[in-house]
Amino acid sequence: MPTPPRPPAKEALVALCQAFGPSGSEEDVRELITSWIRPYVDELQTDAVGNLIAVRKGRSEKKLLLDAHTDEVGIMVRHVDENGFLRFAKLGGWDDRVFAGHRVKLRTREGSFYHGVIGMQPPHVLSEEQKGKTIKAEDYFIDVGALSGAEAQQRGIAVGDVGVLDYPVFEFAPDHWMGKAFDDRVGCLLVVQALRALAEGKIKTPLTVCASFSTSEELGLRGARVSAYGINPDVALALEGTIGADFPGVPADRKPCSQRLGPVISIIDSTILVPRKMTDFLRDCAERAKVEYQVKMPIYGGTDAGAIHQTRSGVLCGVIAVASRYIHSPNSTLYWPDYEKTEKLVMEAVKRIHTLVE
Repeated sequence: MPTPPRPPAKEALVALCQAFGPSGSEEDVRELITSWIRPYVDELQTDAVGNLIAVRKGRSEKKLLLDAHTDEVGIMVRHVDENGFLRFAKLGGWDDRVFAGHRVKLRTREGSFYHGVIGMQPPHVLSEEQKGKTIKAEDYFIDVGALSGAEAQQRGIAVGDVGVLDYPVFEFAPDHWMGKAFDDRVGCLLVVQALRALAEGKIKTPLTVCASFSTSEELGLRGARVSAYGINPDVALALEGTIGADFPGVPADRKPCSQRLGPVISIIDSTILVPRKMTDFLRDCAERAKVEYQVKMPIYGGTDAGAIHQTRSGVLCGVIAVASRYIHSPNSTLYWPDYEKTEKLVMEAVKRIHTLVE
């Protein structure tokens, strides 16, 4: 069967973001990416924890790792009550205030999907004391339209089912896109585009390029830790969707990065202090590519780079990201020119990164 062509970048991003892929259940995303990159690489495999590993051999045995994680923040059913309502646990770093009233899409063990809405007690029936309490994840429930727990069971619904808050991806204003999972399907698209550009000869590197589409980043960088150990790269780039905070209520000194200011080059977060050698290199690449860029240095948060750079005896690793407002929510936003500029930076970095290790 011939490999289906990768659609244009915007269509590819929509397909990636709308694919179902909470942490630990990324197979739909993995299969989609596999169908696109098979012609671009020499080796392709899925490891024991679900990482999709692709290798494009170069003249040099030294390896460049391009990493992006396939998982999105999600939920898992932890209880089905006698009336058919579900209670859930969080998969990843949710803000508990997000959940009320959102649509959810869940998958049974057999692979079929079902839908519901996250509910909570309405304010009309709460006491004043209850109204003042913080809402926690365990206070919510999911209404799947079941009349009883027995009916839910008959439909295949069970503890352990995983799901996502589910909304379509669309262009809601010129160059502005809204949807779920920009963190980190935008990084996945950047890696796919880099592999395609290498295959088509648009960019070249003497290095062997290894791509890891990693699993379970949202649960503690788990997949990248495994893939980086197996690949044993000489240098690496983690490609991410990150915190765009250019909106009301965020003071300038608390703003990690902003939309409309181009690619984000990370300096430090809670998992890595990027070596000056790498950040200087990425700044120089941005200047050579003639794209404006911004730097990010919050001490909070983390990316797969936090696991990659500590692998074996250590890996020189950098982080390039696209700013996305309202990440870890079902409706984050992305400014398309930011993506395009980030892609230019990534291509320039892939072309020149061998100079850091040869």
